[in-house]
Amino acid sequence: MKEKIVIPAEQWVELYSELSAWHVAKSALDNPTEIDDFGNESYTEEAQAKFEDAAGDVENILESFFEKGDL
Repeated sequence: MKEKIVIPAEQWVELYSELSAWHVAKSALDNPTEIDDFGNESYTEEAQAKFEDAAGDVENILESFFEKGDL
């Protein structure tokens, strides 16, 4: 088996987060974010669940090709 490229942990998190956020944005029928009374933007409950599911799937895909480095 071919040796996997090691991705530093910080970049690993950034990569799966960006890919998961992209998935949420592209698959949303409505705006996936909401703004609270203090002006903070966050995912809706449904979008947050979709992000978490996507993050798990994306990490599984990344692990097929890369190795996560140490913190």
